[in-house]
Amino acid sequence: MAGIGTDIGAVDYVTIQDKAQLILGTGTGSRGYGQTVQSADVFTGNQITKAQWDLLRYDIVNIRYHQDGVVPAIVEVAPNAVIGYGAGSPNSNYATLLNIAESNRFNVSPSTSIVTAIGSPSTSSSWSSSASVTLTCTFSTADQGRYFFNTGGKIRLSASLTGSNGTAQGNAWINILTTVGTQSFGANTHPNYNYYSLTNSYITYYTRALSTPYSANTVKLEAKTNVADNSTGTATVLYIKLTLLDTYVDSGPEVAPGDLVTGTLTANFEEVKASGSLIPSGTFSITSPTYSLSSIATS
Repeated sequence: MAGIGTDIGAVDYVTIQDKAQLILGTGTGSRGYGQTVQSADVFTGNQITKAQWDLLRYDIVNIRYHQDGVVPAIVEVAPNAVIGYGAGSPNSNYATLLNIAESNRFNVSPSTSIVTAIGSPSTSSSWSSSASVTLTCTFSTADQGRYFFNTGGKIRLSASLTGSNGTAQGNAWINILTTVGTQSFGANTHPNYNYYSLTNSYITYYTRALSTPYSANTVKLEAKTNVADNSTGTATVLYIKLTLLDTYVDSGPEVAPGDLVTGTLTANFEEVKASGSLIPSGTFSITSPTYSLSSIATS
């Protein structure tokens, strides 16, 4: 053990600080919030001061508060205190908090995020085979894309059909869209299909079929990027596509209107983005992509 301001094993501090920097700072791949890191590494033989422990504490509080919206129970080093080991020491306490932060690194609290509407394209054209719409999200750099999703950013999508002609199939589409509700896409919204699992070919991250007798009809959500392998977060463009696929064929002698979907179809897109303040000063700042929405194509 050693007192504050005297020579201690720098490796303990550096190990903890490296974890904080990887999550809060630039990071790499699926780690990195892109925010200002207050603390810094120290070198073997240097003295670790109370001020340095305080800066590391700020970083850890900023990480955990972003994730949970609650200031964690964290040890504050007192002047002339003895730095030891155990649950009450900064070494152990800070390491424990960062292990939790690593596991929860994609979390964002409702109190440290904002929800903003992107757009709501709609169409009143009738359709019998499909209806689809695509959102294009363009980031200024690949790092901006990583920061957006690493900090819990998401693209949310819902759809609705109103004013249908009252046919059984029209009602089935109304009901399924209500059941599907709002679906999110981000870095950990699905165990197998997420931002870092994408390629430049569409993958289906959500699908749901209508009830019998319309089980051939499905709601499908797909995503892709502009790179062949986004496992390290090198993409700058994300595409989100909604398709309502209608392959049901009316068994009656007439096709229309029973096999024709009418009414107003609307798709609602919105973003969830991290925000808030940093301590001792500064702003938790994330840059949104530029959004471009296609019109709803029907056939």
